[in-house]
Amino acid sequence: MTRPASPERERPGIHSPVMTSHESGAAELQADEERGVVRIDDKTDISEHHEVVKGDASAVDGDLSQAEQKKLIRRIDLRLLPILGVMYSISLIDRSNLGLALVAGMQQDLGLNIGNRYTVVVLVFFVAYIILTLLHRKNLVLPKVGAANWLSFLGISFGAILIGMGFTYSWQTMAVCRVLLGVFEAGFLPGCTYLITCWYTRFEVGKRLSTFWLVSVIASGFAALLAYALSLLKGHQGLNGWRWIFIIEGAFTMAICLLGRFIIIDFPTKATKFLSPVEREFIISRLERDSGNAEEDEVTLYKVLHHLRDWRLYIWAFNLVATTLPGYAYQYFLPIILRDGMGYTGTQAQLLSAPPYVFAAIVCYISGWIGDRFQIRGPIVAVHQALTAIGMLVTVYGKSTGARNVTDMDNLGIGFVQFCVPGVLAFQANNITSHSKRAVASATCLIGGGIGGVIASVVFMARENPHYTTGVWTTFAVCMVSISLILGLDLHLWRQNKAAKAGRRMNEGMAGWMYTL
Repeated sequence: MTRPASPERERPGIHSPVMTSHESGAAELQADEERGVVRIDDKTDISEHHEVVKGDASAVDGDLSQAEQKKLIRRIDLRLLPILGVMYSISLIDRSNLGLALVAGMQQDLGLNIGNRYTVVVLVFFVAYIILTLLHRKNLVLPKVGAANWLSFLGISFGAILIGMGFTYSWQTMAVCRVLLGVFEAGFLPGCTYLITCWYTRFEVGKRLSTFWLVSVIASGFAALLAYALSLLKGHQGLNGWRWIFIIEGAFTMAICLLGRFIIIDFPTKATKFLSPVEREFIISRLERDSGNAEEDEVTLYKVLHHLRDWRLYIWAFNLVATTLPGYAYQYFLPIILRDGMGYTGTQAQLLSAPPYVFAAIVCYISGWIGDRFQIRGPIVAVHQALTAIGMLVTVYGKSTGARNVTDMDNLGIGFVQFCVPGVLAFQANNITSHSKRAVASATCLIGGGIGGVIASVVFMARENPHYTTGVWTTFAVCMVSISLILGLDLHLWRQNKAAKAGRRMNEGMAGWMYTL
């Protein structure tokens, strides 16, 4: 057996093509092998490539019955997903409660209604977030210090910063706090998604990511109600209501993330306290059968550069740009649209921002279930992005000011955009094999998410309040481009699968392994 030239480790049970005795032929064959192409000639028996077929994680492990296997997966679900979901929900609330605080008095206290100050305060978070995500792209720290230690440290840190935001008395200080918030939140979502994708098979991960995201969607809805309740503390201890939003939410963040330190479990290969030896072997073997990536391969600079040559990573990153652009636009600017564009008070704007997230949570879970059940990703994301783009137009240009109709308009945009984050992450994760490439792909994708936030903070300009014409049509255009890229990528993957089924290539260097469309 010859070792592929690709930096990814060799898959067990998969034979490389037989090389000729000529060095030039060997070099060509090795290059073909890197691309997943199988040469067929009179010296190569194609049958040897199919001795072990990966992608089937349903085989029964003799030491655990089917009932025990299902019970174990449920135990992992309950131990991993709720705490990660709650911790990320809090981080999402921490970064996005700016709009709610703005209409609760922060705009007047810090002079954010002057020029582009509010835009700057929104923007600097994403600049720091993107830069630090680049540094976190390898997820080097998390495996070394442990998932529980690292994620809880990040959470406690940005919780402390949020408390500090409640005691700022100038817009410049608020901007500095937002930079620090971006620094510590940058590694949180990559770490959470990376950990989740390392525990589940390809067609389990979609529903799990949706469940993880579902918690944050519900929390986003309650964030508006919580902000309203906390703003009622106006005058207590001489502090305005918006300050209490930051102070109490920051303290709650620190408490939850400290608790997470004792709940979060590490990678399957290291979860010796949570899993018995038999259970650990079962989890590792099913991951190995599914995509050959149960064992962590070392992340090196050479591997990172090699993985970054995969053009698909940039399509998924753009898909996330098209997701977070409208997502952050709703979080930061919907309260302003409701107040200044539709005539609601600040309190009413906070309350009307909540109901669409309940609908979004339902859509998010159903879409995740459909994706896993029918083993599709791209088309579902494309449909959601199309409805999101339409919903953005309806929200801004809709003429009705009745509370019920306002909620219905927001349901269309907010309701469908929320699934796109776990949808894109699952689409990407299903088509990645090694741990090193998964880490690079996850970070690249999430950098796209940060770029979407930057674009939202720039194109939704204060001088265009409340219709934000530039922002709305930029969002619409980006969504249309993203949909086109998804359709093009799916066509490419379908052709690759067709060639693999015909025995002309091996996807990702593994016999029988098919891309997820």
